[in-house]
Amino acid sequence: MTDTPPETPVPPAPARAAVGVVVRRLADVVSPGPVCRGPLDGEIVDVVIAEPGEPLDGAAGALVLAVGAREGEAAAMVTAAGAVGAVAVAVRIVGEELPEAVGVAAEEAGVVVLGLPRGLRWDHAEAEIRAALAAPADVFGPGRDLFSLAQTVATLTQGVVSVEDGAHRVVAYAGSGDEADELRRRSILGRSCPEPYLALLRRLGVHQRVRAGEEVVMVAEQPELGARRRLVIGINAGRRPLGTIWVQEGDRPLAERAPELLRGAARIAATQLVDHYFQGDARARLASREELSHGLLTGRFDAAALAAHLGIDPAAEADVIAVDLREQGAATAVGADARRAEAAGVMSVHAAAHRDNALVVHACGQLYAILPTPAEEAPLVRWAEELVTTLRRLTGTQVQAVVAGRAERLADIPSVKLRGHRALQLLGRTPEVAVGTHTRLAPALLVRDTLELLDQAPRLRFPAVAALADRDRTQGTELARSLLLYLDGFGDVGAVAKQLNVHPNTLRYRIRRAVALTGLDLDDPEHRLAAMLQLRLDLREPDAAAFPGP
Repeated sequence: MTDTPPETPVPPAPARAAVGVVVRRLADVVSPGPVCRGPLDGEIVDVVIAEPGEPLDGAAGALVLAVGAREGEAAAMVTAAGAVGAVAVAVRIVGEELPEAVGVAAEEAGVVVLGLPRGLRWDHAEAEIRAALAAPADVFGPGRDLFSLAQTVATLTQGVVSVEDGAHRVVAYAGSGDEADELRRRSILGRSCPEPYLALLRRLGVHQRVRAGEEVVMVAEQPELGARRRLVIGINAGRRPLGTIWVQEGDRPLAERAPELLRGAARIAATQLVDHYFQGDARARLASREELSHGLLTGRFDAAALAAHLGIDPAAEADVIAVDLREQGAATAVGADARRAEAAGVMSVHAAAHRDNALVVHACGQLYAILPTPAEEAPLVRWAEELVTTLRRLTGTQVQAVVAGRAERLADIPSVKLRGHRALQLLGRTPEVAVGTHTRLAPALLVRDTLELLDQAPRLRFPAVAALADRDRTQGTELARSLLLYLDGFGDVGAVAKQLNVHPNTLRYRIRRAVALTGLDLDDPEHRLAAMLQLRLDLREPDAAAFPGP
């Protein structure tokens, strides 16, 4: 009877959450500055228009548009909004800052206040907010959607980011509103790029260039149009153009690697914009892809069937890189989860920039990059070092990575993943090392695996050497440790004595005494190897003596 590969289960789409948009995503709609006061992580489920003195019944969870409210009236409306459970209040501002009384009322009421600029009409603001609330969950919902991708790009490039579809409509944006130029503000408020700037792009042939491939085009500053310098790349599915990603230079120069990172972001955005066009559920699609990728990494599903779903040749080779954020000291599980989600987004952009069809998967508390089209080890180490440097800066944790090696075919990925997992455990003993390789860690892993096997087979022992360690414990001597370090140090008495902080003659006496008690023949290589294994087994501790680091 022939074996039939198991049918690959495709997980059902996750249930949609209640309709709502986080305040920070509406801040640019109402106040693209933004001039605001209060936390931006609350969720808005409705918009209510009210005038001074008007009851705010039914405003719980809403953004209240305080139409016609002057300074004192606005402060009173903020207080009233807080009393009924409103999330935020938008008020008209004159100048660059919110009135002090309004800010004080916001802090006391626990309500976010957004300042509406003079040029934006109340009815237009309401229409934009309602459009945001009615947008599909795959555009505005939580998770690694276009907004999350835009935020990752903004963080990595140090710029202000907009994602546009093929009709030049803004579908996602991120970055400091304080650094946004006039063109970006107008694009967000109008949900599309202003015509004068589009005309300039046509004259410069920008769109023709970005539709032709993965070229990153620089558009110089245009002061007369209120536009700072920008980088743009096309989002394309084969020969079909889907949209663009724009990065505007803010108060700081753009990161040196901004063009490379944009290429990675454009590859990720392509599948998400396909869902935007066809009104698909991007969250469900991402969840399905992540579930399948996890199955490929862990071997839970048939590799050939998974490869067909993921669009990968099952006979393809792939490199695997394992990353650990070292979250043991994290304050809360929620904070650790948030850092892992942020790290996964950053790692996805880096991986996509490095290799087309790259996959990033979370498993066993760690992150794994599966990179098709294998490369030599040295470039992979450099890539991993750049990634770790970025993640350490963004997450504030002691991130480490291991280049786990190459899977000769996709079915071999689980074994390489396990190798990376075990290598990360070992690398954790030397936190000062940012990136290790399985090639470099293989000897230490072999020793550790051998000790585990010996530990499970008590009959496999060097009894005389085991008795030496027991003698040390009962008599308070250090013959066993001195002998292990002596063997590790190739008999270099001076160096080992310095490590032990004893006189060389003291070390010589300890070695002679250990030999006499055990009958060990130091001229016999098998005696030396057996003694080193037994001593490591008896003196096991998480230090360099027991498990040599990289």
